[in-house]
Amino acid sequence: MSKKLKLNGPVISDDEKWIYDWFDIPTISPGVVSDFLDEANGDEVELLINSGGGLVDSGSEIYTMLKSYAEHHSVDVTSKITALAGSSASVIAMGGTRVLMSPTAQIMIHNSSTIAWGDKNSMDGVSEMLKNTDEAIANAYMLKTGMDRDELLAMMNKATWLNAQQAVELGFADEIMFTEKVAVTNNAAAGHVLPPEVIEKMRNQYSDHKQTAKAVAAVPPAPKPIKNKEEPKTMDINELKEKHPELVDQIENEAQTAERSRIAALQAYATAPGAAAFINEAITNGETVQDVAVKVMEASMKRNGQEATNRALDAKESGVDDVATLEAKTPETAKEEKKGDAVANMVAMAQNIKKNGGRK
Repeated sequence: MSKKLKLNGPVISDDEKWIYDWFDIPTISPGVVSDFLDEANGDEVELLINSGGGLVDSGSEIYTMLKSYAEHHSVDVTSKITALAGSSASVIAMGGTRVLMSPTAQIMIHNSSTIAWGDKNSMDGVSEMLKNTDEAIANAYMLKTGMDRDELLAMMNKATWLNAQQAVELGFADEIMFTEKVAVTNNAAAGHVLPPEVIEKMRNQYSDHKQTAKAVAAVPPAPKPIKNKEEPKTMDINELKEKHPELVDQIENEAQTAERSRIAALQAYATAPGAAAFINEAITNGETVQDVAVKVMEASMKRNGQEATNRALDAKESGVDDVATLEAKTPETAKEEKKGDAVANMVAMAQNIKKNGGRK
């Protein structure tokens, strides 16, 4: 009998998975697939895929695991696309020895993308990296479909969506499913990945939070500032423009560029789960994607905290706490307590981030 693994949500790296787990957001990561294949131990495998994609490297790693598993054990690895296999999730689907699609499912292939900054040389390097990444992705499609490389790259270049019939005709899928019944969700944001800067900020804030109490106790009193006899003279804007016009122009240009980038990033993040309600206000108030992400997390934690409070009140009113028991904690109870502790920690982290203006 084959072993089944449900692959829903964004494709992420293993070291970011704990953040999504705290909010019960389903994800796809190499570690989860690796553990599943170890447990399968040579049995046939079925993957139920519904993902808009994510990190290319993680998708490539999972693709390689699937191909290696099928070859090593000489068994079938069946990819079943239940709703969407987009971007790097389509690469994962190609790792199966057989690819089946629901009649309502789609495959989406497109060019890789990234966020970068630097001078023209840096941008040339990033462009070259993206071209090579597209070539690497095309290898997976070419091995599955037998199509010409240039034709595949052209399809990726214009971002191509394939329904079940088209996917079978072009060789991306082997057949269309009619009997598999898997619950799907009408959620276009299923493949959103938290921005890297938010991941990094949360990681740093979490690490700092554990050391806060000890650090505060160890900080000596701040010395009193020594006043200079002569206070430095502060230039007004007109004097600054007169004496340093190039500097003023540079500052204004950089500020305009930064503002355009900030607004573009916020508009791009608007489709992330829970973010839309905060975008317009963030644009007006000069806030960043990081600030909005913190607000989304605070709102989520508030909902989780209220749910925990409601459960506690329900338990108190029902008198369940008065019933003696000799049973050990169930896994569900332990999970709820762990989630409550995580929510408390995240509230403290979010408040600390908000207190510092969304910056470290």
